[in-house]
Amino acid sequence: MEQQEWWGVLTAHRKQLREWAENYPPTFADKHALVSAEMARIEGRDVEAMQLYEQAIRSAREQGFVQNEALAYELAARFYAARGFEKIAHLYLRDARYCYLQWGAHGKVRQLDERHPHLQDERVRASGAAAIGASVTQLDFETVVKASQAVSGEIVLENLIETLVTIAVEHAGAERGLLILPRKGQLWVEAEATTGLRSVQVKLRPALAAPSELPDSMLQYVIRTHEPVILDDASRENMFSADKYVTSRRARSVLCLPLIKQTKLVGVLYLENNATPAVFTPGRIAVLKLLASQAAISLENARLYGELTMSEERWRKLFESVPVA
Repeated sequence: MEQQEWWGVLTAHRKQLREWAENYPPTFADKHALVSAEMARIEGRDVEAMQLYEQAIRSAREQGFVQNEALAYELAARFYAARGFEKIAHLYLRDARYCYLQWGAHGKVRQLDERHPHLQDERVRASGAAAIGASVTQLDFETVVKASQAVSGEIVLENLIETLVTIAVEHAGAERGLLILPRKGQLWVEAEATTGLRSVQVKLRPALAAPSELPDSMLQYVIRTHEPVILDDASRENMFSADKYVTSRRARSVLCLPLIKQTKLVGVLYLENNATPAVFTPGRIAVLKLLASQAAISLENARLYGELTMSEERWRKLFESVPVA
């Protein structure tokens, strides 16, 4: 079967599960939520996937489906590990192991122990409750959800851009941030955010991206490869050392992050801190990558909304200009 055919089969199965879940939630709600979470993961809808994993876990636990709870934990752990949230992934794996142990799936427990030896070194908690607890990990998780919800909640492009660059600069610890969007074959700096004494100031000032604004060689590399660039200290020897912007600004911490939606480049987020090296830690980068995933979707939606609004306005003016017989 081709990938498209498999996707059609999966969509049909989810539709059937939804119907069953609507008719009898206690038996099918957790299964529908877990399949939906995996489909959201595949399509890059990370925030929705996070919420659906939690829904599947909670529903399975409430109805006593410990085997489904275990599977939901394991799949959620893979999701978070792939996005750099190692602490969260570790906790979810630990809960998956405990649930499999409760279910009596000792072969599965051995498989997890072989793949993740660190799980054997921990004492499995006595309670089966699946709460992460008030820790730094939980705070990071809440930051991701709140930031992503703030971005996904904006539909007007100008508001979305301002929200996105503000959150990115605040969370990353950057001094300055730019949002670059492609428009008619050219790259435009849509907004600049700078850190003030008490808040982040945002200027919405569409202008063509210029070498005086950010490292052009780095921007072109990210656009070409769709890969992020992270420099702990740009003043040290690296592949972008010769860029005039890097040498003239004496750049230190630099992050250039592509915003991708289903392999399509939607935009680029550029962040810098020229006072301190290694500002963009793995934890901050992981959060920004999740935020970038949601931002790419939201930017496309806002753009389509803007085009639709303009089209409706043109039609309205056209109808109003037609003389009444």
